[in-house]
Amino acid sequence: MQRFLSFFVLVALLVCIVISVHAETEFTFDDGRDVPLFDPAKAMTELEIPDSPTVLPIDFSPGLGPWKDHYLSDWEYKDPTIHVSIARNRTEDCTYWVADIRIADASQLRTASADGFDSNMVMPGTALAERVHAIVACDGDYFCYTRKGYIIRQGHLYLDKIHGGRDLLLIDEDGDFHIIRKADRHDGREEINGKKVINCFFFGPVLVEHGELGVDFRYSDMAYKEKAQRICIAQVDKLHYQIICCEAPFRGSAGMTLKQFAQFVQSLGVDTAYNLDGGDSTMLLFRGEKVNDVNNPHTRDIADIIYFASSWNPDAEGTDTN
Repeated sequence: MQRFLSFFVLVALLVCIVISVHAETEFTFDDGRDVPLFDPAKAMTELEIPDSPTVLPIDFSPGLGPWKDHYLSDWEYKDPTIHVSIARNRTEDCTYWVADIRIADASQLRTASADGFDSNMVMPGTALAERVHAIVACDGDYFCYTRKGYIIRQGHLYLDKIHGGRDLLLIDEDGDFHIIRKADRHDGREEINGKKVINCFFFGPVLVEHGELGVDFRYSDMAYKEKAQRICIAQVDKLHYQIICCEAPFRGSAGMTLKQFAQFVQSLGVDTAYNLDGGDSTMLLFRGEKVNDVNNPHTRDIADIIYFASSWNPDAEGTDTN
């Protein structure tokens, strides 16, 4: 009898293990899409960068490609200058998405607006991403909402009216992230550590800086205490980035407070992460479509995007870019 019970217990344990492994690798979300599950332990492989990668101009011209034959699946793209993989998973009761991105040159991290960074025009994010040939994109900092801040886009200073003590994200010519906490009117700069600032964002707050959790999440105009949809851009390492977003309450996810989101993003092992315009503006774009929170009927038109482009220019005739 004792042997039988021991055997039964062993079988039960094996069944539990099989079910657990199956759940981790084959979990099906209710939208039926076969999206890979994100695993932060699986690092993206290094790009085999060409000897002389093309440098895109620091202006508002679009990227190159994307090249049709370099979509490895519905959720992954790779050419000699960029590798993007899209995945999702759940933490506690909240679905989250991660776009993992490696580029060959910092010029491939770019920004674009609906009608110039001196305009209030908005448009569908999908149309804006398509217009600039984005491989992957997300919504930006809604630069035109307050007409305050310190706004640099593609190397051009558009606004120098810092107000309200928000954190700044500066991205330099090497693609590295720098944070200025609680910026005041004297903190705007077009160079940092001897490097030209290519893009600067005025939203925040900083969620993670050099692996350490941010210290102040009490942003009264960001519903910081509410469980909501949120999105950030993060630098993992040199020319390695992630776009991370969590889904909203009332559509099968709990959402996150601003501090919960920061703690979660830190747990993924990023170096520096900066909060962007969330709520119904939360938008992760790949293959011409919004991939997160697809059942949300209240997706906003947006004023700007941050995107990653290909800089590969193959000489072969007949390359299909559709």
